Amino acid sequence: MSRCLLGDRVRYDGNIKEYPQLIAFIRQYFDVIAVCPEVEIGLGVPRPPIQLGGSIKKIKMYGRDDASIDVTTQMQKYCQQRPAQLNSIHGYIFKSKSPSCGIKNIPVFNNNNEVSGLTAGVFVNAILQHYPKLPITDELGLTEHNQYKSFLHQVKRYQQEKLC
Repeated sequence: MSRCLLGDRVRYDGNIKEYPQLIAFIRQYFDVIAVCPEVEIGLGVPRPPIQLGGSIKKIKMYGRDDASIDVTTQMQKYCQQRPAQLNSIHGYIFKSKSPSCGIKNIPVFNNNNEVSGLTAGVFVNAILQHYPKLPITDELGLTEHNQYKSFLHQVKRYQQEKLC
């Protein structure tokens, strides 16, 4: 699970976002492994915001306001190692709108700082390459009771299939 969703102070701006209903759900049904790719590659809190650039096929991660901040190599190395270390997971709840952890519609900017495409976050793609059938969602996909039940069902089914 993305660490910021648990109320940890890891967001780029140093702010804490509260998700009490999500946290209650998680604590009731899951053992949590909290992950923040950006902090785990050595970025501080607070830190300059980063964005995706380049092209969909060759993503780069660099500072939104200062393109000289390039963390592409650090994130690539992290994404080659970290997913395999998470081999006990049965589901993942990511943070929406994050260049690392957003599950959809993350803008990729070209050299003119125009959106050239949309993708999932870099770490999401790494997780799904390693665990293609893993149930994933983000906090926006867990706002109603039926969404919680559906995600829990998907996780249990994945867990059972993994045991077989």
